[in-house]
Amino acid sequence: MRKVFVLFFIWGCLCSCGKERTNVEEAGKFPDIFPDYQFVTIPVNIAPLNFKVPGAERVEVEFSKGNAPLLVCRGKDGIQIPLKKWRSMLGKIGNGFLAVKVYAQQEGKWKGYNPFQIKVVSDSIDPYIAYRLIEPGYELGSRLSLYQRELSSFDEEVFVPYSLTNNDCVNCHAFHNYSPDKFMFHVRQTNPGTIVVDHGAVKRVNTKTAATATPGSYRMWHPSGRYIAFSNCKTYQAFHAFREKKIEVYDLVSDLMIYDVENNKVLTDNRFLTKDDWETFPAWSPDGKYLYFCRAKVRSMPMEYKQLKYGIYRVAFNEADGTLADSVETVLDPEVTLKSTVYPSVSPDGRFLLYSIADGGVFPVYHEEADLEMLDLRTGLPVDVRAINSSHSESYHVWSSSGRWIVFSSRRIDNGYTHVYFAHVDEDGKVDKPFVLPQKNPDFYRQCLKSFNVPELIKGRITISPYQLEKAIKGPVTNAQ
Repeated sequence: MRKVFVLFFIWGCLCSCGKERTNVEEAGKFPDIFPDYQFVTIPVNIAPLNFKVPGAERVEVEFSKGNAPLLVCRGKDGIQIPLKKWRSMLGKIGNGFLAVKVYAQQEGKWKGYNPFQIKVVSDSIDPYIAYRLIEPGYELGSRLSLYQRELSSFDEEVFVPYSLTNNDCVNCHAFHNYSPDKFMFHVRQTNPGTIVVDHGAVKRVNTKTAATATPGSYRMWHPSGRYIAFSNCKTYQAFHAFREKKIEVYDLVSDLMIYDVENNKVLTDNRFLTKDDWETFPAWSPDGKYLYFCRAKVRSMPMEYKQLKYGIYRVAFNEADGTLADSVETVLDPEVTLKSTVYPSVSPDGRFLLYSIADGGVFPVYHEEADLEMLDLRTGLPVDVRAINSSHSESYHVWSSSGRWIVFSSRRIDNGYTHVYFAHVDEDGKVDKPFVLPQKNPDFYRQCLKSFNVPELIKGRITISPYQLEKAIKGPVTNAQ
């Protein structure tokens, strides 16, 4: 039965040069398509933008370059574009515009919709993305796996299955300089520790020391690969009594530390271990000379979560000995913004600071009002990035290795689940309308019941074997000094 269904579905989404429509009436408006790929900018190496027309009985879509037709696809209520034909078509576009004309049959009548454009740019995106799939309320923390997805196709695979960890939580993955061969992630509960992978070598490290309240949590690799900056957090979850506010996640302890990977040593600074302030979300400048972080005055949580306002700061870093300078610079002052600014991320050229902003709190993914904002570090002036925001939460943002793409999670489809979006950004910081990660089935985002958590781009496929990871996870732990 399944084979019959698959064959029928494929037949219903064939692409050809012929026409099925007759007696077409022009609607005089743009089509309603899902996902929304109208007027987006895409890299030349992205997977096909399959979509559907809700309520349609039959669909035909014409792709063209100017007046030159390139491809016609048809389907029942949507289209699935063959991968080879899609790649060939984008190659013909180059740096240019792909015109898309949608025809839809409803109640036996065909309507033609205004053509829309898709801008294709030669600014390629990194070939792979890693992420964690999770229930939006963390209901099944024991069923978490880490995935990788090839962006030029629909190939997805698990690189850290939850079965390796006795169904324990895995989180906070991070890659060194976009490398698939050097990365880390945390394992919680039965065999807790930080798993560090370095070109085939794998070890489990306990980063908790006498000087720190907890092991390392939120993390970022230093560009040199020698250090990882961590926050030390005790994180809790509360449930709101109001329908529009379901969950609040907050910290009751939050400090900073630096782990020297080469020497297996935890480096601390008493200024970032005080009980008066919370520090979190460390991020390095691309040259490794500055450590950015977030700081807020301690509040009574969760009662005062609205009054919890983080600012963004930076401190100079001495790579030779892993020490931080005496002077701490204010980048974004919460007394000026009157908001909470978190997740600092500096563009690879060092020019732009991308961050999340919300009314309060530390986890913007749970705040509907949360947006992304950007600061030009050369001028100190804000950059207009309204094109990538929506009426729902935006969070978990990273840069591509080229600096020409921003990747982030958004809840704009249904305000319940986070999905991965991509936005092109030019050398002056101008951003274009984002598009959601393409899926083979256009209905994927109506059917998937998990959120895409912490997306991160990588320059190739992760090849470390699950056996090697399991051996490290269940083997002896190395205690940091």
